[in-house]
Amino acid sequence: MKRLLPALLLLAATGAVAGPYDQPWVIITTDTAPSADPKLRPVIINRVDGENAMKNFAVTTPGVRKVTVDLPPRKGFSLGTQETFELTASPCMRYLVAARLDTETGQHWKPVVRSSESIGECLTKFKGGTTPK
Repeated sequence: MKRLLPALLLLAATGAVAGPYDQPWVIITTDTAPSADPKLRPVIINRVDGENAMKNFAVTTPGVRKVTVDLPPRKGFSLGTQETFELTASPCMRYLVAARLDTETGQHWKPVVRSSESIGECLTKFKGGTTPK
């Protein structure tokens, strides 16, 4: 064990450990922009592929992702609700997620990608990323 520790420290110091920004990345975050639609509500990004998100923000790799979001309790309800949905994430994209209520007074809703945008830094670093359509 004593011989293994210096080797691990050397690997970490030389940058051999890959980080989330060493390849094209995807950002999944909550959409907090005000909406004229009363059925659109901000959500809490809980998990992406079983990994906890930090502060409504998740950085992940492109591909099909399982995103779990929470809708906090609203007036008249004591409990929040949670939904998981699949998102096909393209490289170098930011996805802004919200909840669309079935009715303004009900508890049923579906997660929606309210908007998406390209991440300029990622596109610059990794030529050939995607741009919004």
